[in-house]
Amino acid sequence: MPRYVAVHPVGFSEEQLGPLAKELLPEGVTWNSTYSAFAENKSFCHWEAPTKEAVIEIFKKYEIPYEAIHEVRRFDPATGEMEPAPIDVKVPLPA
Repeated sequence: MPRYVAVHPVGFSEEQLGPLAKELLPEGVTWNSTYSAFAENKSFCHWEAPTKEAVIEIFKKYEIPYEAIHEVRRFDPATGEMEPAPIDVKVPLPA
């Protein structure tokens, strides 16, 4: 499943995120975690979803502001390996 990190122009608090965590998400979409940088007034949310558009639809539905959504892959420092790309994602090979 593709992973996404969303950048939000607000440092979300526990009080703001708590009610959202109880909302039902569409099938195949998982909100994994949120990191808030209060000094910079930013938040970063980690999602798994079939498409970037699926995440955008959730933000629209709940009126959640965002600056950007990036598709990402996770590097595991314990194994020294990057997780495999989702099957439907084309990763360019170095020249």
